[in-house]
Parts: sequence; structure tokens; C-alpha cells
Amino acid sequence: MAERDTQDKKQLFIKRARQFAYSVIFGYTLLLVGAFILYPYFKLPVSPKLVKYVYIAELLSGAFAYAVAFLVRKIFLPVKAEGEYWGYIAMRRYFWSYALITLPYFVGYAMFVFSGHLPSVLLGYTISTLGVLLFLPREGDVV
Repeated sequence: MAERDTQDKKQLFIKRARQFAYSVIFGYTLLLVGAFILYPYFKLPVSPKLVKYVYIAELLSGAFAYAVAFLVRKIFLPVKAEGEYWGYIAMRRYFWSYALITLPYFVGYAMFVFSGHLPSVLLGYTISTLGVLLFLPREGDVV
């Protein structure tokens, strides 16, 4: 009976962790919608050299974030479903992975705030969304 309860808790945890990942995506999608609404007010001419640097910064921060998230998954997961705080520990590892994966989006959003350059926001959004979807919780993350 205890094994079944533990299995149900594991499945419920994975379900809730996936909902958390989708809520992270939804949260910064709302910021993207706000960027679309404010675009006419923030639009300024931008140097192509600056745009190039921002794109490079987004790609490098994305590569860094993916590498760290992969290391977190490789080293710190799976979490054993033992003890009182196993769910908290596992969720904390997902949270920090997602926080790091959204770094390219926030680099692009900072560029948008300072100059109104919408393509940089879209590139950061794409990189971050693909990262969160790549690192969705899997069944084997909790044993």
C-alpha cells in the first residue's frame, strides 16, 4: 500500500512540475504581449552593430543556460522520493534551471526596454521557450 501511495505522489509531482514549467512560459509570454503593445512607444533606431552584439549575447547566454540546466539534470536528478522535503528539493532544482534558461529572454527584453528592438525579444523568447520545453520534468526524475 505504501508503494502505491509513493508512486501516486511521484506521478502527481511530475504533473505539477510540468504545470510549473508551462506557467513559467505563460509568465514571460505575458511580458512578450506587453512588449507588442508598447512597441510603438519604445521604437527607436538601433545600430546594426549593437543588434549584432545583443544577438551574440543572447546566443551565448542561451548556450550557458542550457549547459548549466543539463548539468543540473545530470548531477542532481533523479531525486529520491524519501523524507519529508523531497518534493521541495526537486522543485527547487527545476526552478533554478528555468530561471537560468530564461536569461536569453531577459537579455532581449532589456534591449527592448532601452531601444524598442522587437526582434531581439523574439529571439530571446524562442531560445528560452525551447529551453524550458527541452527540460520539462520527466518520469525518471523522481525515483
